[in-house]
Amino acid sequence: MKRRSVGTFLLHAGLTLAGLSAIFPFLWMLLLSLQETSLTLTAPALRWPWPPSFANYIAAWHAIPLARYYANSLLVAGVVALGQVITGLLAGYVFARLQFRGRDLLFLLFLGTLLVPTEVTLIPSFLLMRWLGWVDRLPALTVPFLAHPTAIFLLRQYLLTLPGALEDAARMDGCSHLQVLWYIFIPLALPAAGVVGLFSFLWSWKAFVWPLVIIQTPARYTIPVGLAMLQSELGTDWPMLMAATALATLPVLLLYAAIQRRVRVFDYGF
Repeated sequence: MKRRSVGTFLLHAGLTLAGLSAIFPFLWMLLLSLQETSLTLTAPALRWPWPPSFANYIAAWHAIPLARYYANSLLVAGVVALGQVITGLLAGYVFARLQFRGRDLLFLLFLGTLLVPTEVTLIPSFLLMRWLGWVDRLPALTVPFLAHPTAIFLLRQYLLTLPGALEDAARMDGCSHLQVLWYIFIPLALPAAGVVGLFSFLWSWKAFVWPLVIIQTPARYTIPVGLAMLQSELGTDWPMLMAATALATLPVLLLYAAIQRRVRVFDYGF
């Protein structure tokens, strides 16, 4: 009993430290955003702002077209998340429930694309977008990412855990494969699809390198690229930058708070 109590205490202490270490960057961001504005090359020392000032949030909102960047990021992240959920469900159903020659080999080759670093495909992707005439256009931020191996893998693993008797019953009633997917598996896979959509939205929302390379018009910038415009060689207004960063983080927190009750932890089938 004593060993179990000590082990439980150490586990809780470790989890508490991990939670505090994860919260500290956000706390640092909020405290710094409430300090008085100052143009410096390095971030000022962290101190408790009293009285707190919200002038940095107003200044950040007007320093850059943050509302337009919000709209661009919401459009791009929403389209990418929806596309990855749809393609993940379709491809996941094919790899999980259909039987055809070479299925497992094709799936392994498909997963092999996860081993290719993003930097390797950066120049070929740019050349492809230029050939399509999509440079400096929002479709270049969405179309190449409508399908992703991670989303397909996670949804495929979840669909493997569903009982095959449901599919057999639907097929005996005359349902096609698309009808089986739509009426049987998608309702059961909504928690997994919600998790995949959330992660896809977060990944697209915080993407920086590809939007920086492919978008040239400031009015089409996304949030991460727009935040970089607040920095300069002469110095950075760190309180205002942290205020803009806090505003950029808000939609993601609201999205998670809105769907957390509808999304539960699921078994991947490992």
